[in-house]
Amino acid sequence: MNYNKLTYIPIQEANEKVIEHIREWRNSKEISRYMYTNHFIPEDEHRNWQKSIKLRKDLKFWIIYYQDCPIGIVNLSDIDYNNRITNWGFYIGNEKYRGMGLSKLVLYHLMFFVFEKMEFHKMYTTVLENNLIALSLYEKMGFKQEGILKKHLLRDGTYIDVYIMSIFNEDWNNIKNNFKNDPKFYEARLE
Repeated sequence: MNYNKLTYIPIQEANEKVIEHIREWRNSKEISRYMYTNHFIPEDEHRNWQKSIKLRKDLKFWIIYYQDCPIGIVNLSDIDYNNRITNWGFYIGNEKYRGMGLSKLVLYHLMFFVFEKMEFHKMYTTVLENNLIALSLYEKMGFKQEGILKKHLLRDGTYIDVYIMSIFNEDWNNIKNNFKNDPKFYEARLE
C-alpha cells in the first residue's frame, strides 16, 4: 500500500458527487452508529450543512482521498484560537478502505497539523462507548480520557456513555518521535 497517496482536499472544493458520497457515508449504519447525532440526513439538511461550513471560522473540513478516490472526512470544530484548543473528528466512509491502517495515519496528520502548523495547546474529542476501535486507536496515539458523560445518549433503547479524550502539545512531542523513522508518517498537506 502506498500511504503517500493519501491527500486532503477542503470540502469547499468538492463537487456535488463527492458531497453526496459524504451524505451516503454519514447515513450508513456503519458510520451513524458511532456519531453523536445519528438521525437520517436528507438532501436539504446536508446542503445547508455544507453551506454553513463556508461561513464559520470555527470549523475546518477536509475530504480524505486515497489514490484520487474520496474515502472519508476529517474535521476540526469548536476551534478556539484564543485558548488554542480544538475539537476534532474523522471517519473512513468508504468501507473498502477500512482496516488498512489509514485511520492511524489520518489521525497522525491531523495531530501534526494542529500542533505543528496551528501551534495549538490541546485537541479533544468525544467517543461513544460502543466505538471500541476508535477508543483503542486514540489511546495508542496518546489521547487520555478526560471525563465520562454517563448514560448520555440513547441508542437502541439503552443509554450509553460518551468519553471525552484529549491530548496536549507536550504529549504530541513524545508521540511524534515514535513515528519519525516510519516513512508512511509524513507531513500531510492540510491547509
